Amino acid sequence: MSKIDDVAKLAGVSKGTVSNVFSRKRPISEKVQKRVLEAAKELNYTPNHIARSLVTKKTMTISLSMPSAKRISLTTFHTNLINGVITEASLHNYRILIDTLAQEELELPFLSGNVVDGVIVLNPKVDDTRLDYLTKYNIPAVVIGEPSAKYKNLVSYVDNNNQEIVEEVTTYLLKKGHRRILYLNAPTKMTVSKVREAGFLQAFADLGISNNESLIHFKESLYEDPSQYGYDTVMKYFAADKDRYTAIIADTDKEAIGICRAFRKLNIKFPDDVAIVALSDDLVLSHELEPPIPTVDMQAEALGKTSVQMLFHQIKVGDYPEISRAVVKAKFHSREQ
Repeated sequence: MSKIDDVAKLAGVSKGTVSNVFSRKRPISEKVQKRVLEAAKELNYTPNHIARSLVTKKTMTISLSMPSAKRISLTTFHTNLINGVITEASLHNYRILIDTLAQEELELPFLSGNVVDGVIVLNPKVDDTRLDYLTKYNIPAVVIGEPSAKYKNLVSYVDNNNQEIVEEVTTYLLKKGHRRILYLNAPTKMTVSKVREAGFLQAFADLGISNNESLIHFKESLYEDPSQYGYDTVMKYFAADKDRYTAIIADTDKEAIGICRAFRKLNIKFPDDVAIVALSDDLVLSHELEPPIPTVDMQAEALGKTSVQMLFHQIKVGDYPEISRAVVKAKFHSREQ
């Protein structure tokens, strides 16, 4: 079996240069990189991940703590976010451990520096035992989303401008003349629900409009099927009174699909009878609706990449600046001609 020394000798470079070609820790000229890779291919040499971990004292693995696909309907937001995490992590040959168990209310002992070098936490809760555990044992971590006040000064986090974007969407609807708006928000135990609620109410306050005829409806559980949730909520509020609300803000695109299904059953037309806006970056699903509905691109891939960059700084991988707070701007697409 060929060793790194053999590759270095054949390529006419040092062992350090060969190592840098595979680890990408330092920039290497394209000419030298090509020579090293050709030598490695000729010798059938493959860098040993475990051996490199022993040398660097790192596991070369990051944990992504997120809800289980068996209990939650994962959206394109999750897919794009995971792609962002993987893309950035692969630049330094890091693997991603998708950890769906850590979402439960448990202190999981395998969440330690002996198994992973750091943790990225998705869907933070108001009281999040994952953050209790990570901060208690000083495990490097980055949260995607805004942690509650209890953890804000203890962990690094990257988030969208959630309050601002919901305020923008609500203002858009108010300026269109809507006064009776139904907002299907996330569960109250999720930190994002309170942030977005503030944005919704602020839009009314800024325009001096009463929100008494509008309603924020909080989802019962994170694990409730979003399409069914959208359908059931519309049936609850519109079946007896089709004119009760003139606009709906849906927390996700899949909720919007359920809303439209209920509208068809009730013979309610959108946007003529009721306008819909989806807080989602799944533009494909939104385009499948006729007519397409306004949506919000949450820039999920950028969230994933930024979280890895922030974590890499903590675990001293690459040359990333120290950032404890980051905001990735969401983009509202009104689809107006």
